[in-house]
Order: sequence, then structure tokens, then C-alpha cells
Amino acid sequence: MRTGLFFGRGLAHLLAASIILLITFDQVEAKKIFVPGRRAIVFDERVSVLRERPDAKSRVVQRLRRGREIGILASAATRSGGRYLRVAISRNREGWILAESVVIPGSTLDAQKILRLIDETSDDFIRAKLARLCADEFRTTALAPAALLKLGETAERVAERLTRDAGRRLGEDPSIPGVSRRDLFLNFIGLDRFNKIGLTFNYVEDEGDSFTTGRLTASC
Repeated sequence: MRTGLFFGRGLAHLLAASIILLITFDQVEAKKIFVPGRRAIVFDERVSVLRERPDAKSRVVQRLRRGREIGILASAATRSGGRYLRVAISRNREGWILAESVVIPGSTLDAQKILRLIDETSDDFIRAKLARLCADEFRTTALAPAALLKLGETAERVAERLTRDAGRRLGEDPSIPGVSRRDLFLNFIGLDRFNKIGLTFNYVEDEGDSFTTGRLTASC
């Protein structure tokens, strides 16, 4: 009886593990969308409009967001000297986009483009997203350490600002019984978009003479 019970439990655990693995694999496959062409990534939203033809007056299909993966199919030069790329954004959808809006992973020259844009950008969220893109997609280049440095500097500055913002917000809102100050800070809505690009935060308490304060720290 015990042997049968043990076998039954073991089989149940095995089946449960198999189901979890199948679900995980299905989720991973669902996230992988095949895009034909040479892999490239949109990095400059200022000129990332996808058009029907290689012409600035052509009808807009959509604006591609920073970090969007696309596939390069062909290129064409304009009379004004600009260059458009014919790109695929899915299996059956394509259009034309200015070449200056995209980068090729692993290219040192393209990594330099991203670093220049980071230096020209004042918005810390955009800086962090670009630095993360450069660090991840150009990690084999000599410029990857510079991207990580910029990401770290931006993360530190973001943590300081969000500490102030969360402190003001929590000072205005009523406290929640049973919820610690740490949990309130780490659930602050201002952290959400940074979490999505890989910046994680912790709450560190600073002991004072007569009161306790705290601050957010960021890691990437």
C-alpha cells in the first residue's frame, strides 16, 4: 500500500513538473515572434516612423518604439541623400524606415550612436533604456563597459529622485494598516516603468538620532 502511495505521489509530482515545463516552453515560444530579414533594433524614436514607401511624405503605417526588433530586407537612397530601409515587423507586415533610427546588434559604430544619444538625452528613463539596450545588445564590443557605467550612474540618480517623489506621495497619502514603510516605497507607482527595463530597487533604512528615514537604492 505504501509503495503504491509513494508511486502515485511520485507520478503526480512528475506530471505536475511536466505540465509546468510545457507551459513554460509554450510561453517562451509565444514570446518569440519570427521576423524575416537581418535583425536590427529601433533606438531613436524621433525618426522611427514606418512608412509605406521610402519617402517622408508617404503614408505612415506606425511609429516604432525604442527597443523594437525588426528585420532588414532591403535599402534605398533618396534624392536628398537620406537612406531608407525596407523592414519587416512581423511575418506579413513591412514598410520603410529611416536607416538612422535603427542599429545592428554587435556593431561598434552603432554602439557609438547609442552612447551619443544617451549623452544628448536629459530624460533619465530614456537614458536608462538606451544604456540597457547598449549593454545587452553590444556586450561583445569594447563600448559595453561605458554603457554599463552610464546605466549605473542613471540608476543612482533615478533612485534619489524616486526617493523624494515617494516620500512626498507617502506624506500626502494616509498610511495603510499592516503595510510597512519599506513595502510602501517598493510599491510606489513611479518604480513601475523602470522595473520593466530591468532596474530593480531596494529600500534601505537610515538610522537618525530621533527618527528613522529611508531611501531607495537601484541595481541593474
